[in-house]
Amino acid sequence: MDELEFRRNAMITPDDQQPDFLAAAGASPHSRAHLAEMKQLDHAIQKAINVDLPDGLAERILLKQALLQDDHAEHDPPMVGARQPTAPSWRQLAIAASIAFILGMSTRWIEGLGSPTLSLADVAMAHLHTEAPFISRLDERVNLSAINAKMGAYGATLLGMGGLKVTYVNHCSFYQGPALHMVMQGQKGPVTLFLVPKHLPLTVPATFAEGTLKGEIVPLKGANMVLIGDRQEPLTPMADQLQSRLHWSI
Repeated sequence: MDELEFRRNAMITPDDQQPDFLAAAGASPHSRAHLAEMKQLDHAIQKAINVDLPDGLAERILLKQALLQDDHAEHDPPMVGARQPTAPSWRQLAIAASIAFILGMSTRWIEGLGSPTLSLADVAMAHLHTEAPFISRLDERVNLSAINAKMGAYGATLLGMGGLKVTYVNHCSFYQGPALHMVMQGQKGPVTLFLVPKHLPLTVPATFAEGTLKGEIVPLKGANMVLIGDRQEPLTPMADQLQSRLHWSI
């Protein structure tokens, strides 16, 4: 499977388990990262459309329709020769219920896409879980030049490593745009860093936790820095070290 076919399949069916597709996905770090981004996008789409409708929505719409019909029947005199209104058939009720379902689904879906209450912590954790199987065992022995080649797109420059061991760095499709994704070695295991532009419509909690992981978010001059690591990992000293070594050109 060539790269073009792999990328097309990754976009359409990111969970494909065919041997040639899996072999192409594992051929390079870039292929693994691309597949991870496609899986994250597919997960976000599924989450957006799989919403619960309000209880009794169809029944309320049908009841309102029935009341309106009764109201018209009381106030509008029947025309000479006109057929008298009859009770709606089961087919009419089914059509009305279907319309109610579609309207409710589309309204909730549109509202969900436009909601400004999504948390930066939630997006970061979802992104970490999606890409972890592909990059957790990588050690690309990233140097300072490689880091700054990526950070430059966000207006930042890291002035020195300071003994920091970085195993992975790349751009990722984060939420409505790109972000920097970097993995470092901490005291208790890997620590994931996201450098996320501030213009994204996400709420920004200072700290968060999920399962065996915890996170901190540090607002910087040009972006929000998200750090995620083991619950026993001292994230604050690492955040302070990185913040003191970051130079901003914006």
